[in-house]
Amino acid sequence: MTKFLIFLSAVLLLNGEKEQQIIASYSAISCTCAQWKVEGELENIYLERANEKIKDVNKLWDGSTLPFKVALTGTFKPEKGIPKDFPTKGEPKIAKIFVYTKVAVIKN
Repeated sequence: MTKFLIFLSAVLLLNGEKEQQIIASYSAISCTCAQWKVEGELENIYLERANEKIKDVNKLWDGSTLPFKVALTGTFKPEKGIPKDFPTKGEPKIAKIFVYTKVAVIKN
């Protein structure tokens, strides 16, 4: 296990990916596109949990209360894409993906 953690740390350092905290608001727009807006950013993003043990932020919104804001800790993937578990019936549009390791609801 220790060797794996050292390897993972080395990979993250080589990629220059540093864990960061962001605040994101749910946009509630009807399209097959990214639904989350990071404060201070123009482009919507996708959110993807790092593993199955973390709450799925895409299932936390009650469907009516806005604004819905969350605080997240994680890293952005180096390239735009579609999250691995993104449910859609159409052609989703690629966008930045933030992979989070921690999530906390700020406003719901």
